[in-house]
Amino acid sequence: MLQIEMDKQLTKDYLAVLNMPNLISSYDYVCDGTWFEVFNRHAQLPCIAPYTGNRRLGFYYQWLWQQLIISHPHYELMEEEVQLNWHKQTVGSIDFLVKNLRTDEIEHWEVAIKFYLAYNNSWPGPNAKDNLDKKTNRMIEHQLRLSEHDAFKTTFDEQPTKRRLIMQGRLFHAWPEPQQGSTININPKANTGLWCYQSDATHLVLKALTKKQWISPPAFAELNEYLDPKKITVPTQAVDKKDRVWFIVPNHWPKHNSELRA
Repeated sequence: MLQIEMDKQLTKDYLAVLNMPNLISSYDYVCDGTWFEVFNRHAQLPCIAPYTGNRRLGFYYQWLWQQLIISHPHYELMEEEVQLNWHKQTVGSIDFLVKNLRTDEIEHWEVAIKFYLAYNNSWPGPNAKDNLDKKTNRMIEHQLRLSEHDAFKTTFDEQPTKRRLIMQGRLFHAWPEPQQGSTININPKANTGLWCYQSDATHLVLKALTKKQWISPPAFAELNEYLDPKKITVPTQAVDKKDRVWFIVPNHWPKHNSELRA
């Protein structure tokens, strides 16, 4: 029974990644809805096999993309996690080098799963150390330019002719009082949710999510653990009776947040 449940969750996660829009739009390298539609039309669900890697969500998410690329008839995974060093210093790591079998081109892909809250004209992450503008700039100006670096050119004979940015996740809007995010170009089709302080969540009926469930949140009826907002000490995701996804944050947020509910 446990294996069946694990297989079901893994299938849900694959489907969620395939159908989750990018958080941003209209920037260089960002994969748009048309690209996702074409990729999804020909995608094949990988053979169900358990994930045995690092438990952090970002590693699991990257593994999901790795499996989707390997199983796709139009792409071939050439390299993953390419560590680049130059003059005895690490300059960065490339997520994926992919061969497009239809065009015979080499592509450089960077992928990320992120969650941001509209707050004080910005989009901070739940740990308040990251924000959407900073992450976008780093992905475009640093990560996706690593394949132009001399460290890459001296290691690989073939150079990528395409670069792709896939940054999925969810954007949370403030409740009950609205807050503005930054002016970055948000994808209007991005997945969304709501966030509030624990003091505002007293009368909400919520069930808690584990971090592994953030990619494809179960319905309220599928969850068992009710969330007591008064007891949270770190930002915690939850689902309400209408299956809306929430972030409930401590009253001191965004200060003093370095860890999240596992």
